[in-house]
Amino acid sequence: MNEKNRLAALVCLAAAILVLLLPGGGSSRGYITLTVLDVGQGDALLVSADGCNVLIDAGGRPENPEAMGEYVVVPYLKAQRIGRLDMVFNTHPDIDHIGGLFAVLDEIRVDYLAVFSGYIDSANQAQLLAQAGERDIPVVSVAAGDVFNFSDNFSIRVLAPSPGAQFVGEAVNNGSLVLQISYQDFDLLTCGDLVGDEMTLAVQDLDCADIEVLQLPHHGSRYSYAEDWYAAFTPEAVFISVGRDNSYGHPGTEVVAYWQERGVPVLRTDLYGSCRITYQDGYIDYETVLTPALVD
Repeated sequence: MNEKNRLAALVCLAAAILVLLLPGGGSSRGYITLTVLDVGQGDALLVSADGCNVLIDAGGRPENPEAMGEYVVVPYLKAQRIGRLDMVFNTHPDIDHIGGLFAVLDEIRVDYLAVFSGYIDSANQAQLLAQAGERDIPVVSVAAGDVFNFSDNFSIRVLAPSPGAQFVGEAVNNGSLVLQISYQDFDLLTCGDLVGDEMTLAVQDLDCADIEVLQLPHHGSRYSYAEDWYAAFTPEAVFISVGRDNSYGHPGTEVVAYWQERGVPVLRTDLYGSCRITYQDGYIDYETVLTPALVD
C-alpha cells in the first residue's frame, strides 16, 4: 500500500470512529455544541447552535493538503446531515488550517467564506479564494471589530487581526483570526497560531475572565507559552488540536504542566481524539472519542 492510500485508510478509519462515538450535534437548538475534530497536526472546529453551523478551519497535511477535509471533516458533516454551512472561517493560510477547506468547498454548500485579507503573496489563500469564486461562494473580508450574529443567542466576534494589518511568510501565524464564540452567557476563544505580541493585542479589549473554554494558541506550542497571558484566563477547560508524535514538539511540556497545576482539564486530540464541548442551561459537558474527557 502506498503512502497516499495508507493515509486515506487511516483517516477514513478515524472518521468512522468519530461518527460512531460522537453522534449527533449538528444543527443544535437551545444549546451549542463545539466539536474539535481530530485532523492530526492541524485545526478544525465545528460550531453548531440554533440551527446554524459554522466551520473554523479543516486541517491539512503538506503531502496531501485536502486529505483531512476529504476523509475526516466532510464525512463527519455528511454523517451529521449537515449539507450546508452558514459560514466557514479560515484563521490563516497555513496548510494545516486551510488545506482541508478545499475539499469542504467542493462537497458542502457554503453560504459565506470569511478570511482576513492582509496576508501578502499567500498562494494558499489565493487558491481558496479562486475556488470560492468558481463556486459562487461570497467571500467576507473580516478583521477585529466585526461581529456575526447567527441567532439571538449565538454570535462570533473577531478580536484580531486589526484592520489594515499585513503579514507575510511565516508571520501569517501572527495574523491568525482570533474569534470569541458566544452562546447566551457561554464564551469560547479560538486563537489560531498566535505567538508573541499579537497574543496581548488580540485580547486587549476582552475580559479574559469571561472565557469558559480556551483554545491554546499554536497547538500548545512552547513558543506561545506566556504565563502572564494565561493567568488572565480562568477557564473551565482548555483544548489543544494537535497531531500525535508530531515533529514540532507540540504541545510544550510547560504549557500542559501549567494548566494541570491549575487543575484545569486539558482536552487534547493527540490523546483523546475528537472532542465535543456542549453548553446548555448553564452547564458545560465534555465528550471525547478515546478516553474520558477529564482524565487530565
